[in-house]
Amino acid sequence: MFFYLAPGAWLSNSGVGAFCEVAGAVQDKSALDVLGVDSTTGEVRVEYCRTRSLTEYLGILNRRKALIFLWTAGMLLATWQILEEVPNTYESRAILIISERESKATDAMDSHFAAVRQEATGARILESIVDHHHLRGAKESTDSAINRLRQQIKIESKLPVLTLSYRHTDPRLAQSVLAEVVAGFDQANDAIRKQAAAEASWLDSQIAKMEGQFAKIGLSRVIPVSTPGAATDLKTARATLNAAMDSLSDKQYALQQEIAEQERQIAAQRGIVASAQSAPGAQDAAYGALLVRKTELEAQLMEYASQYTAKNVKVVQAKAQLAEISGQLAALEAKNQPGSAAVAPAIHELFTLERDLIRLRTDFEITAREIRRKTAALENLPRVDLAASDEKGMSEIETKGAYDRLISRYNSLVAQRDLVQKAGVLDDGGAPVIRISDPPNLPQDPAGPNRRLLKAIALAFALGTGLLIGGVVEARRLFFFQDHRDVVYFLETPLLVTIPETLTPIEKSLKSRYMLARTLGVVLLISAMPATVLTLKHFDLLKKVVPLFVR
Repeated sequence: MFFYLAPGAWLSNSGVGAFCEVAGAVQDKSALDVLGVDSTTGEVRVEYCRTRSLTEYLGILNRRKALIFLWTAGMLLATWQILEEVPNTYESRAILIISERESKATDAMDSHFAAVRQEATGARILESIVDHHHLRGAKESTDSAINRLRQQIKIESKLPVLTLSYRHTDPRLAQSVLAEVVAGFDQANDAIRKQAAAEASWLDSQIAKMEGQFAKIGLSRVIPVSTPGAATDLKTARATLNAAMDSLSDKQYALQQEIAEQERQIAAQRGIVASAQSAPGAQDAAYGALLVRKTELEAQLMEYASQYTAKNVKVVQAKAQLAEISGQLAALEAKNQPGSAAVAPAIHELFTLERDLIRLRTDFEITAREIRRKTAALENLPRVDLAASDEKGMSEIETKGAYDRLISRYNSLVAQRDLVQKAGVLDDGGAPVIRISDPPNLPQDPAGPNRRLLKAIALAFALGTGLLIGGVVEARRLFFFQDHRDVVYFLETPLLVTIPETLTPIEKSLKSRYMLARTLGVVLLISAMPATVLTLKHFDLLKKVVPLFVR
């Protein structure tokens, strides 16, 4: 049996002795190994905490709600006061547009834009901006300030449109800094014109020099586009024609052999057709004759197709005869004559062989015509002395090689000069390469920070720290007896009765004073956070500290 006494009763009445007397009444002595008594408070302490349910944890939050609320409120007031000191940032924007003629020349535009950007954001211009607007920190070097400013200047390029932006806590300073950067882009137009003029002058000098070299090798004029076939050597042309004629002769011989073999096969196939038509039985000789005639007409039409048009008299007559024979064959097939079934396969094979023969004869004729054309071209070549040609061969080859090299380089230089002229950067009265569409504006509304988001984060931080403080304070009590559930869990003994705590008037007074002092201490501690922030704000110390963390 076990009599449960409240911890306050043990302390006020008999202290540790009361606990020992009660513990002695426990029948299971092993359950007492996990128990102990706090020497200062007399509360019963355990070596490990009991697993608690969600309801018990919610009860802990309810018991510590005042502490959690006060801590959250104090932390929230302090953080919101700090957020008020976070300076607003203002963004100034400017829009630049690349000229239309420049944007059409993609290669020139990319190279010129890279040069302009390097010129406008160079160390010389940025250093003057840093010194003019005092953008360098107290202990910051010039190079560090230039690199920081180069990173803060945002350039978005969606050619042919360029968007520049810069943020600063002072809107007028943001506008002034961006205006000087845009002025650097404007100054880069002159640099581009000078560079293009120098490039064009060099190209003109190189072209004039090459025209002089053309005159030295005996050319009366410069051909803008090289024509390699125009200067072909006669010996090379004659050798090429002879090689082509040899190849065509071999092809002609092969076609002759194939035609002879095809004619032999056709003769054999015609014998097979004739024997099938004359064989005894129920075969119709008229059907076979019509098939042979139809095959001949189709072969004749294929031959006419390469020689005459569709309106030629021969073609029209052959088509009419073919249509008439096709009608007669259809009439005979309708009568279901048995002889047609025996003759038809042989006739179709004969038709295929004759069609291949026509194709071979056509190829043979085309080859013969090609040989005649090559022979005529070979005869039309001028007769030259081969010995004299050999003596001048080396000089002609050297002249032709020099000519080809000069023509290639000349065309390249002319194309580069045309590209520069197309970009329009050489026109003094023309539009600039980069034109200012929208100058840097004076921002009226801040671009950042997002104060609603920062306040929401501050609220979450204050609530989280409040819950953490409540958990830290309550963590110690988890290792002490709180109620009858701890008694039943650790002593494994049913609870018979609980005796409420009874205090004397003096003890009640002491306890009230203790609770009041503890509450005041907690309130003062929590109030110290917003009070400290307000003090720093009053002496303008936050304005000096906060920018160091939000830069």
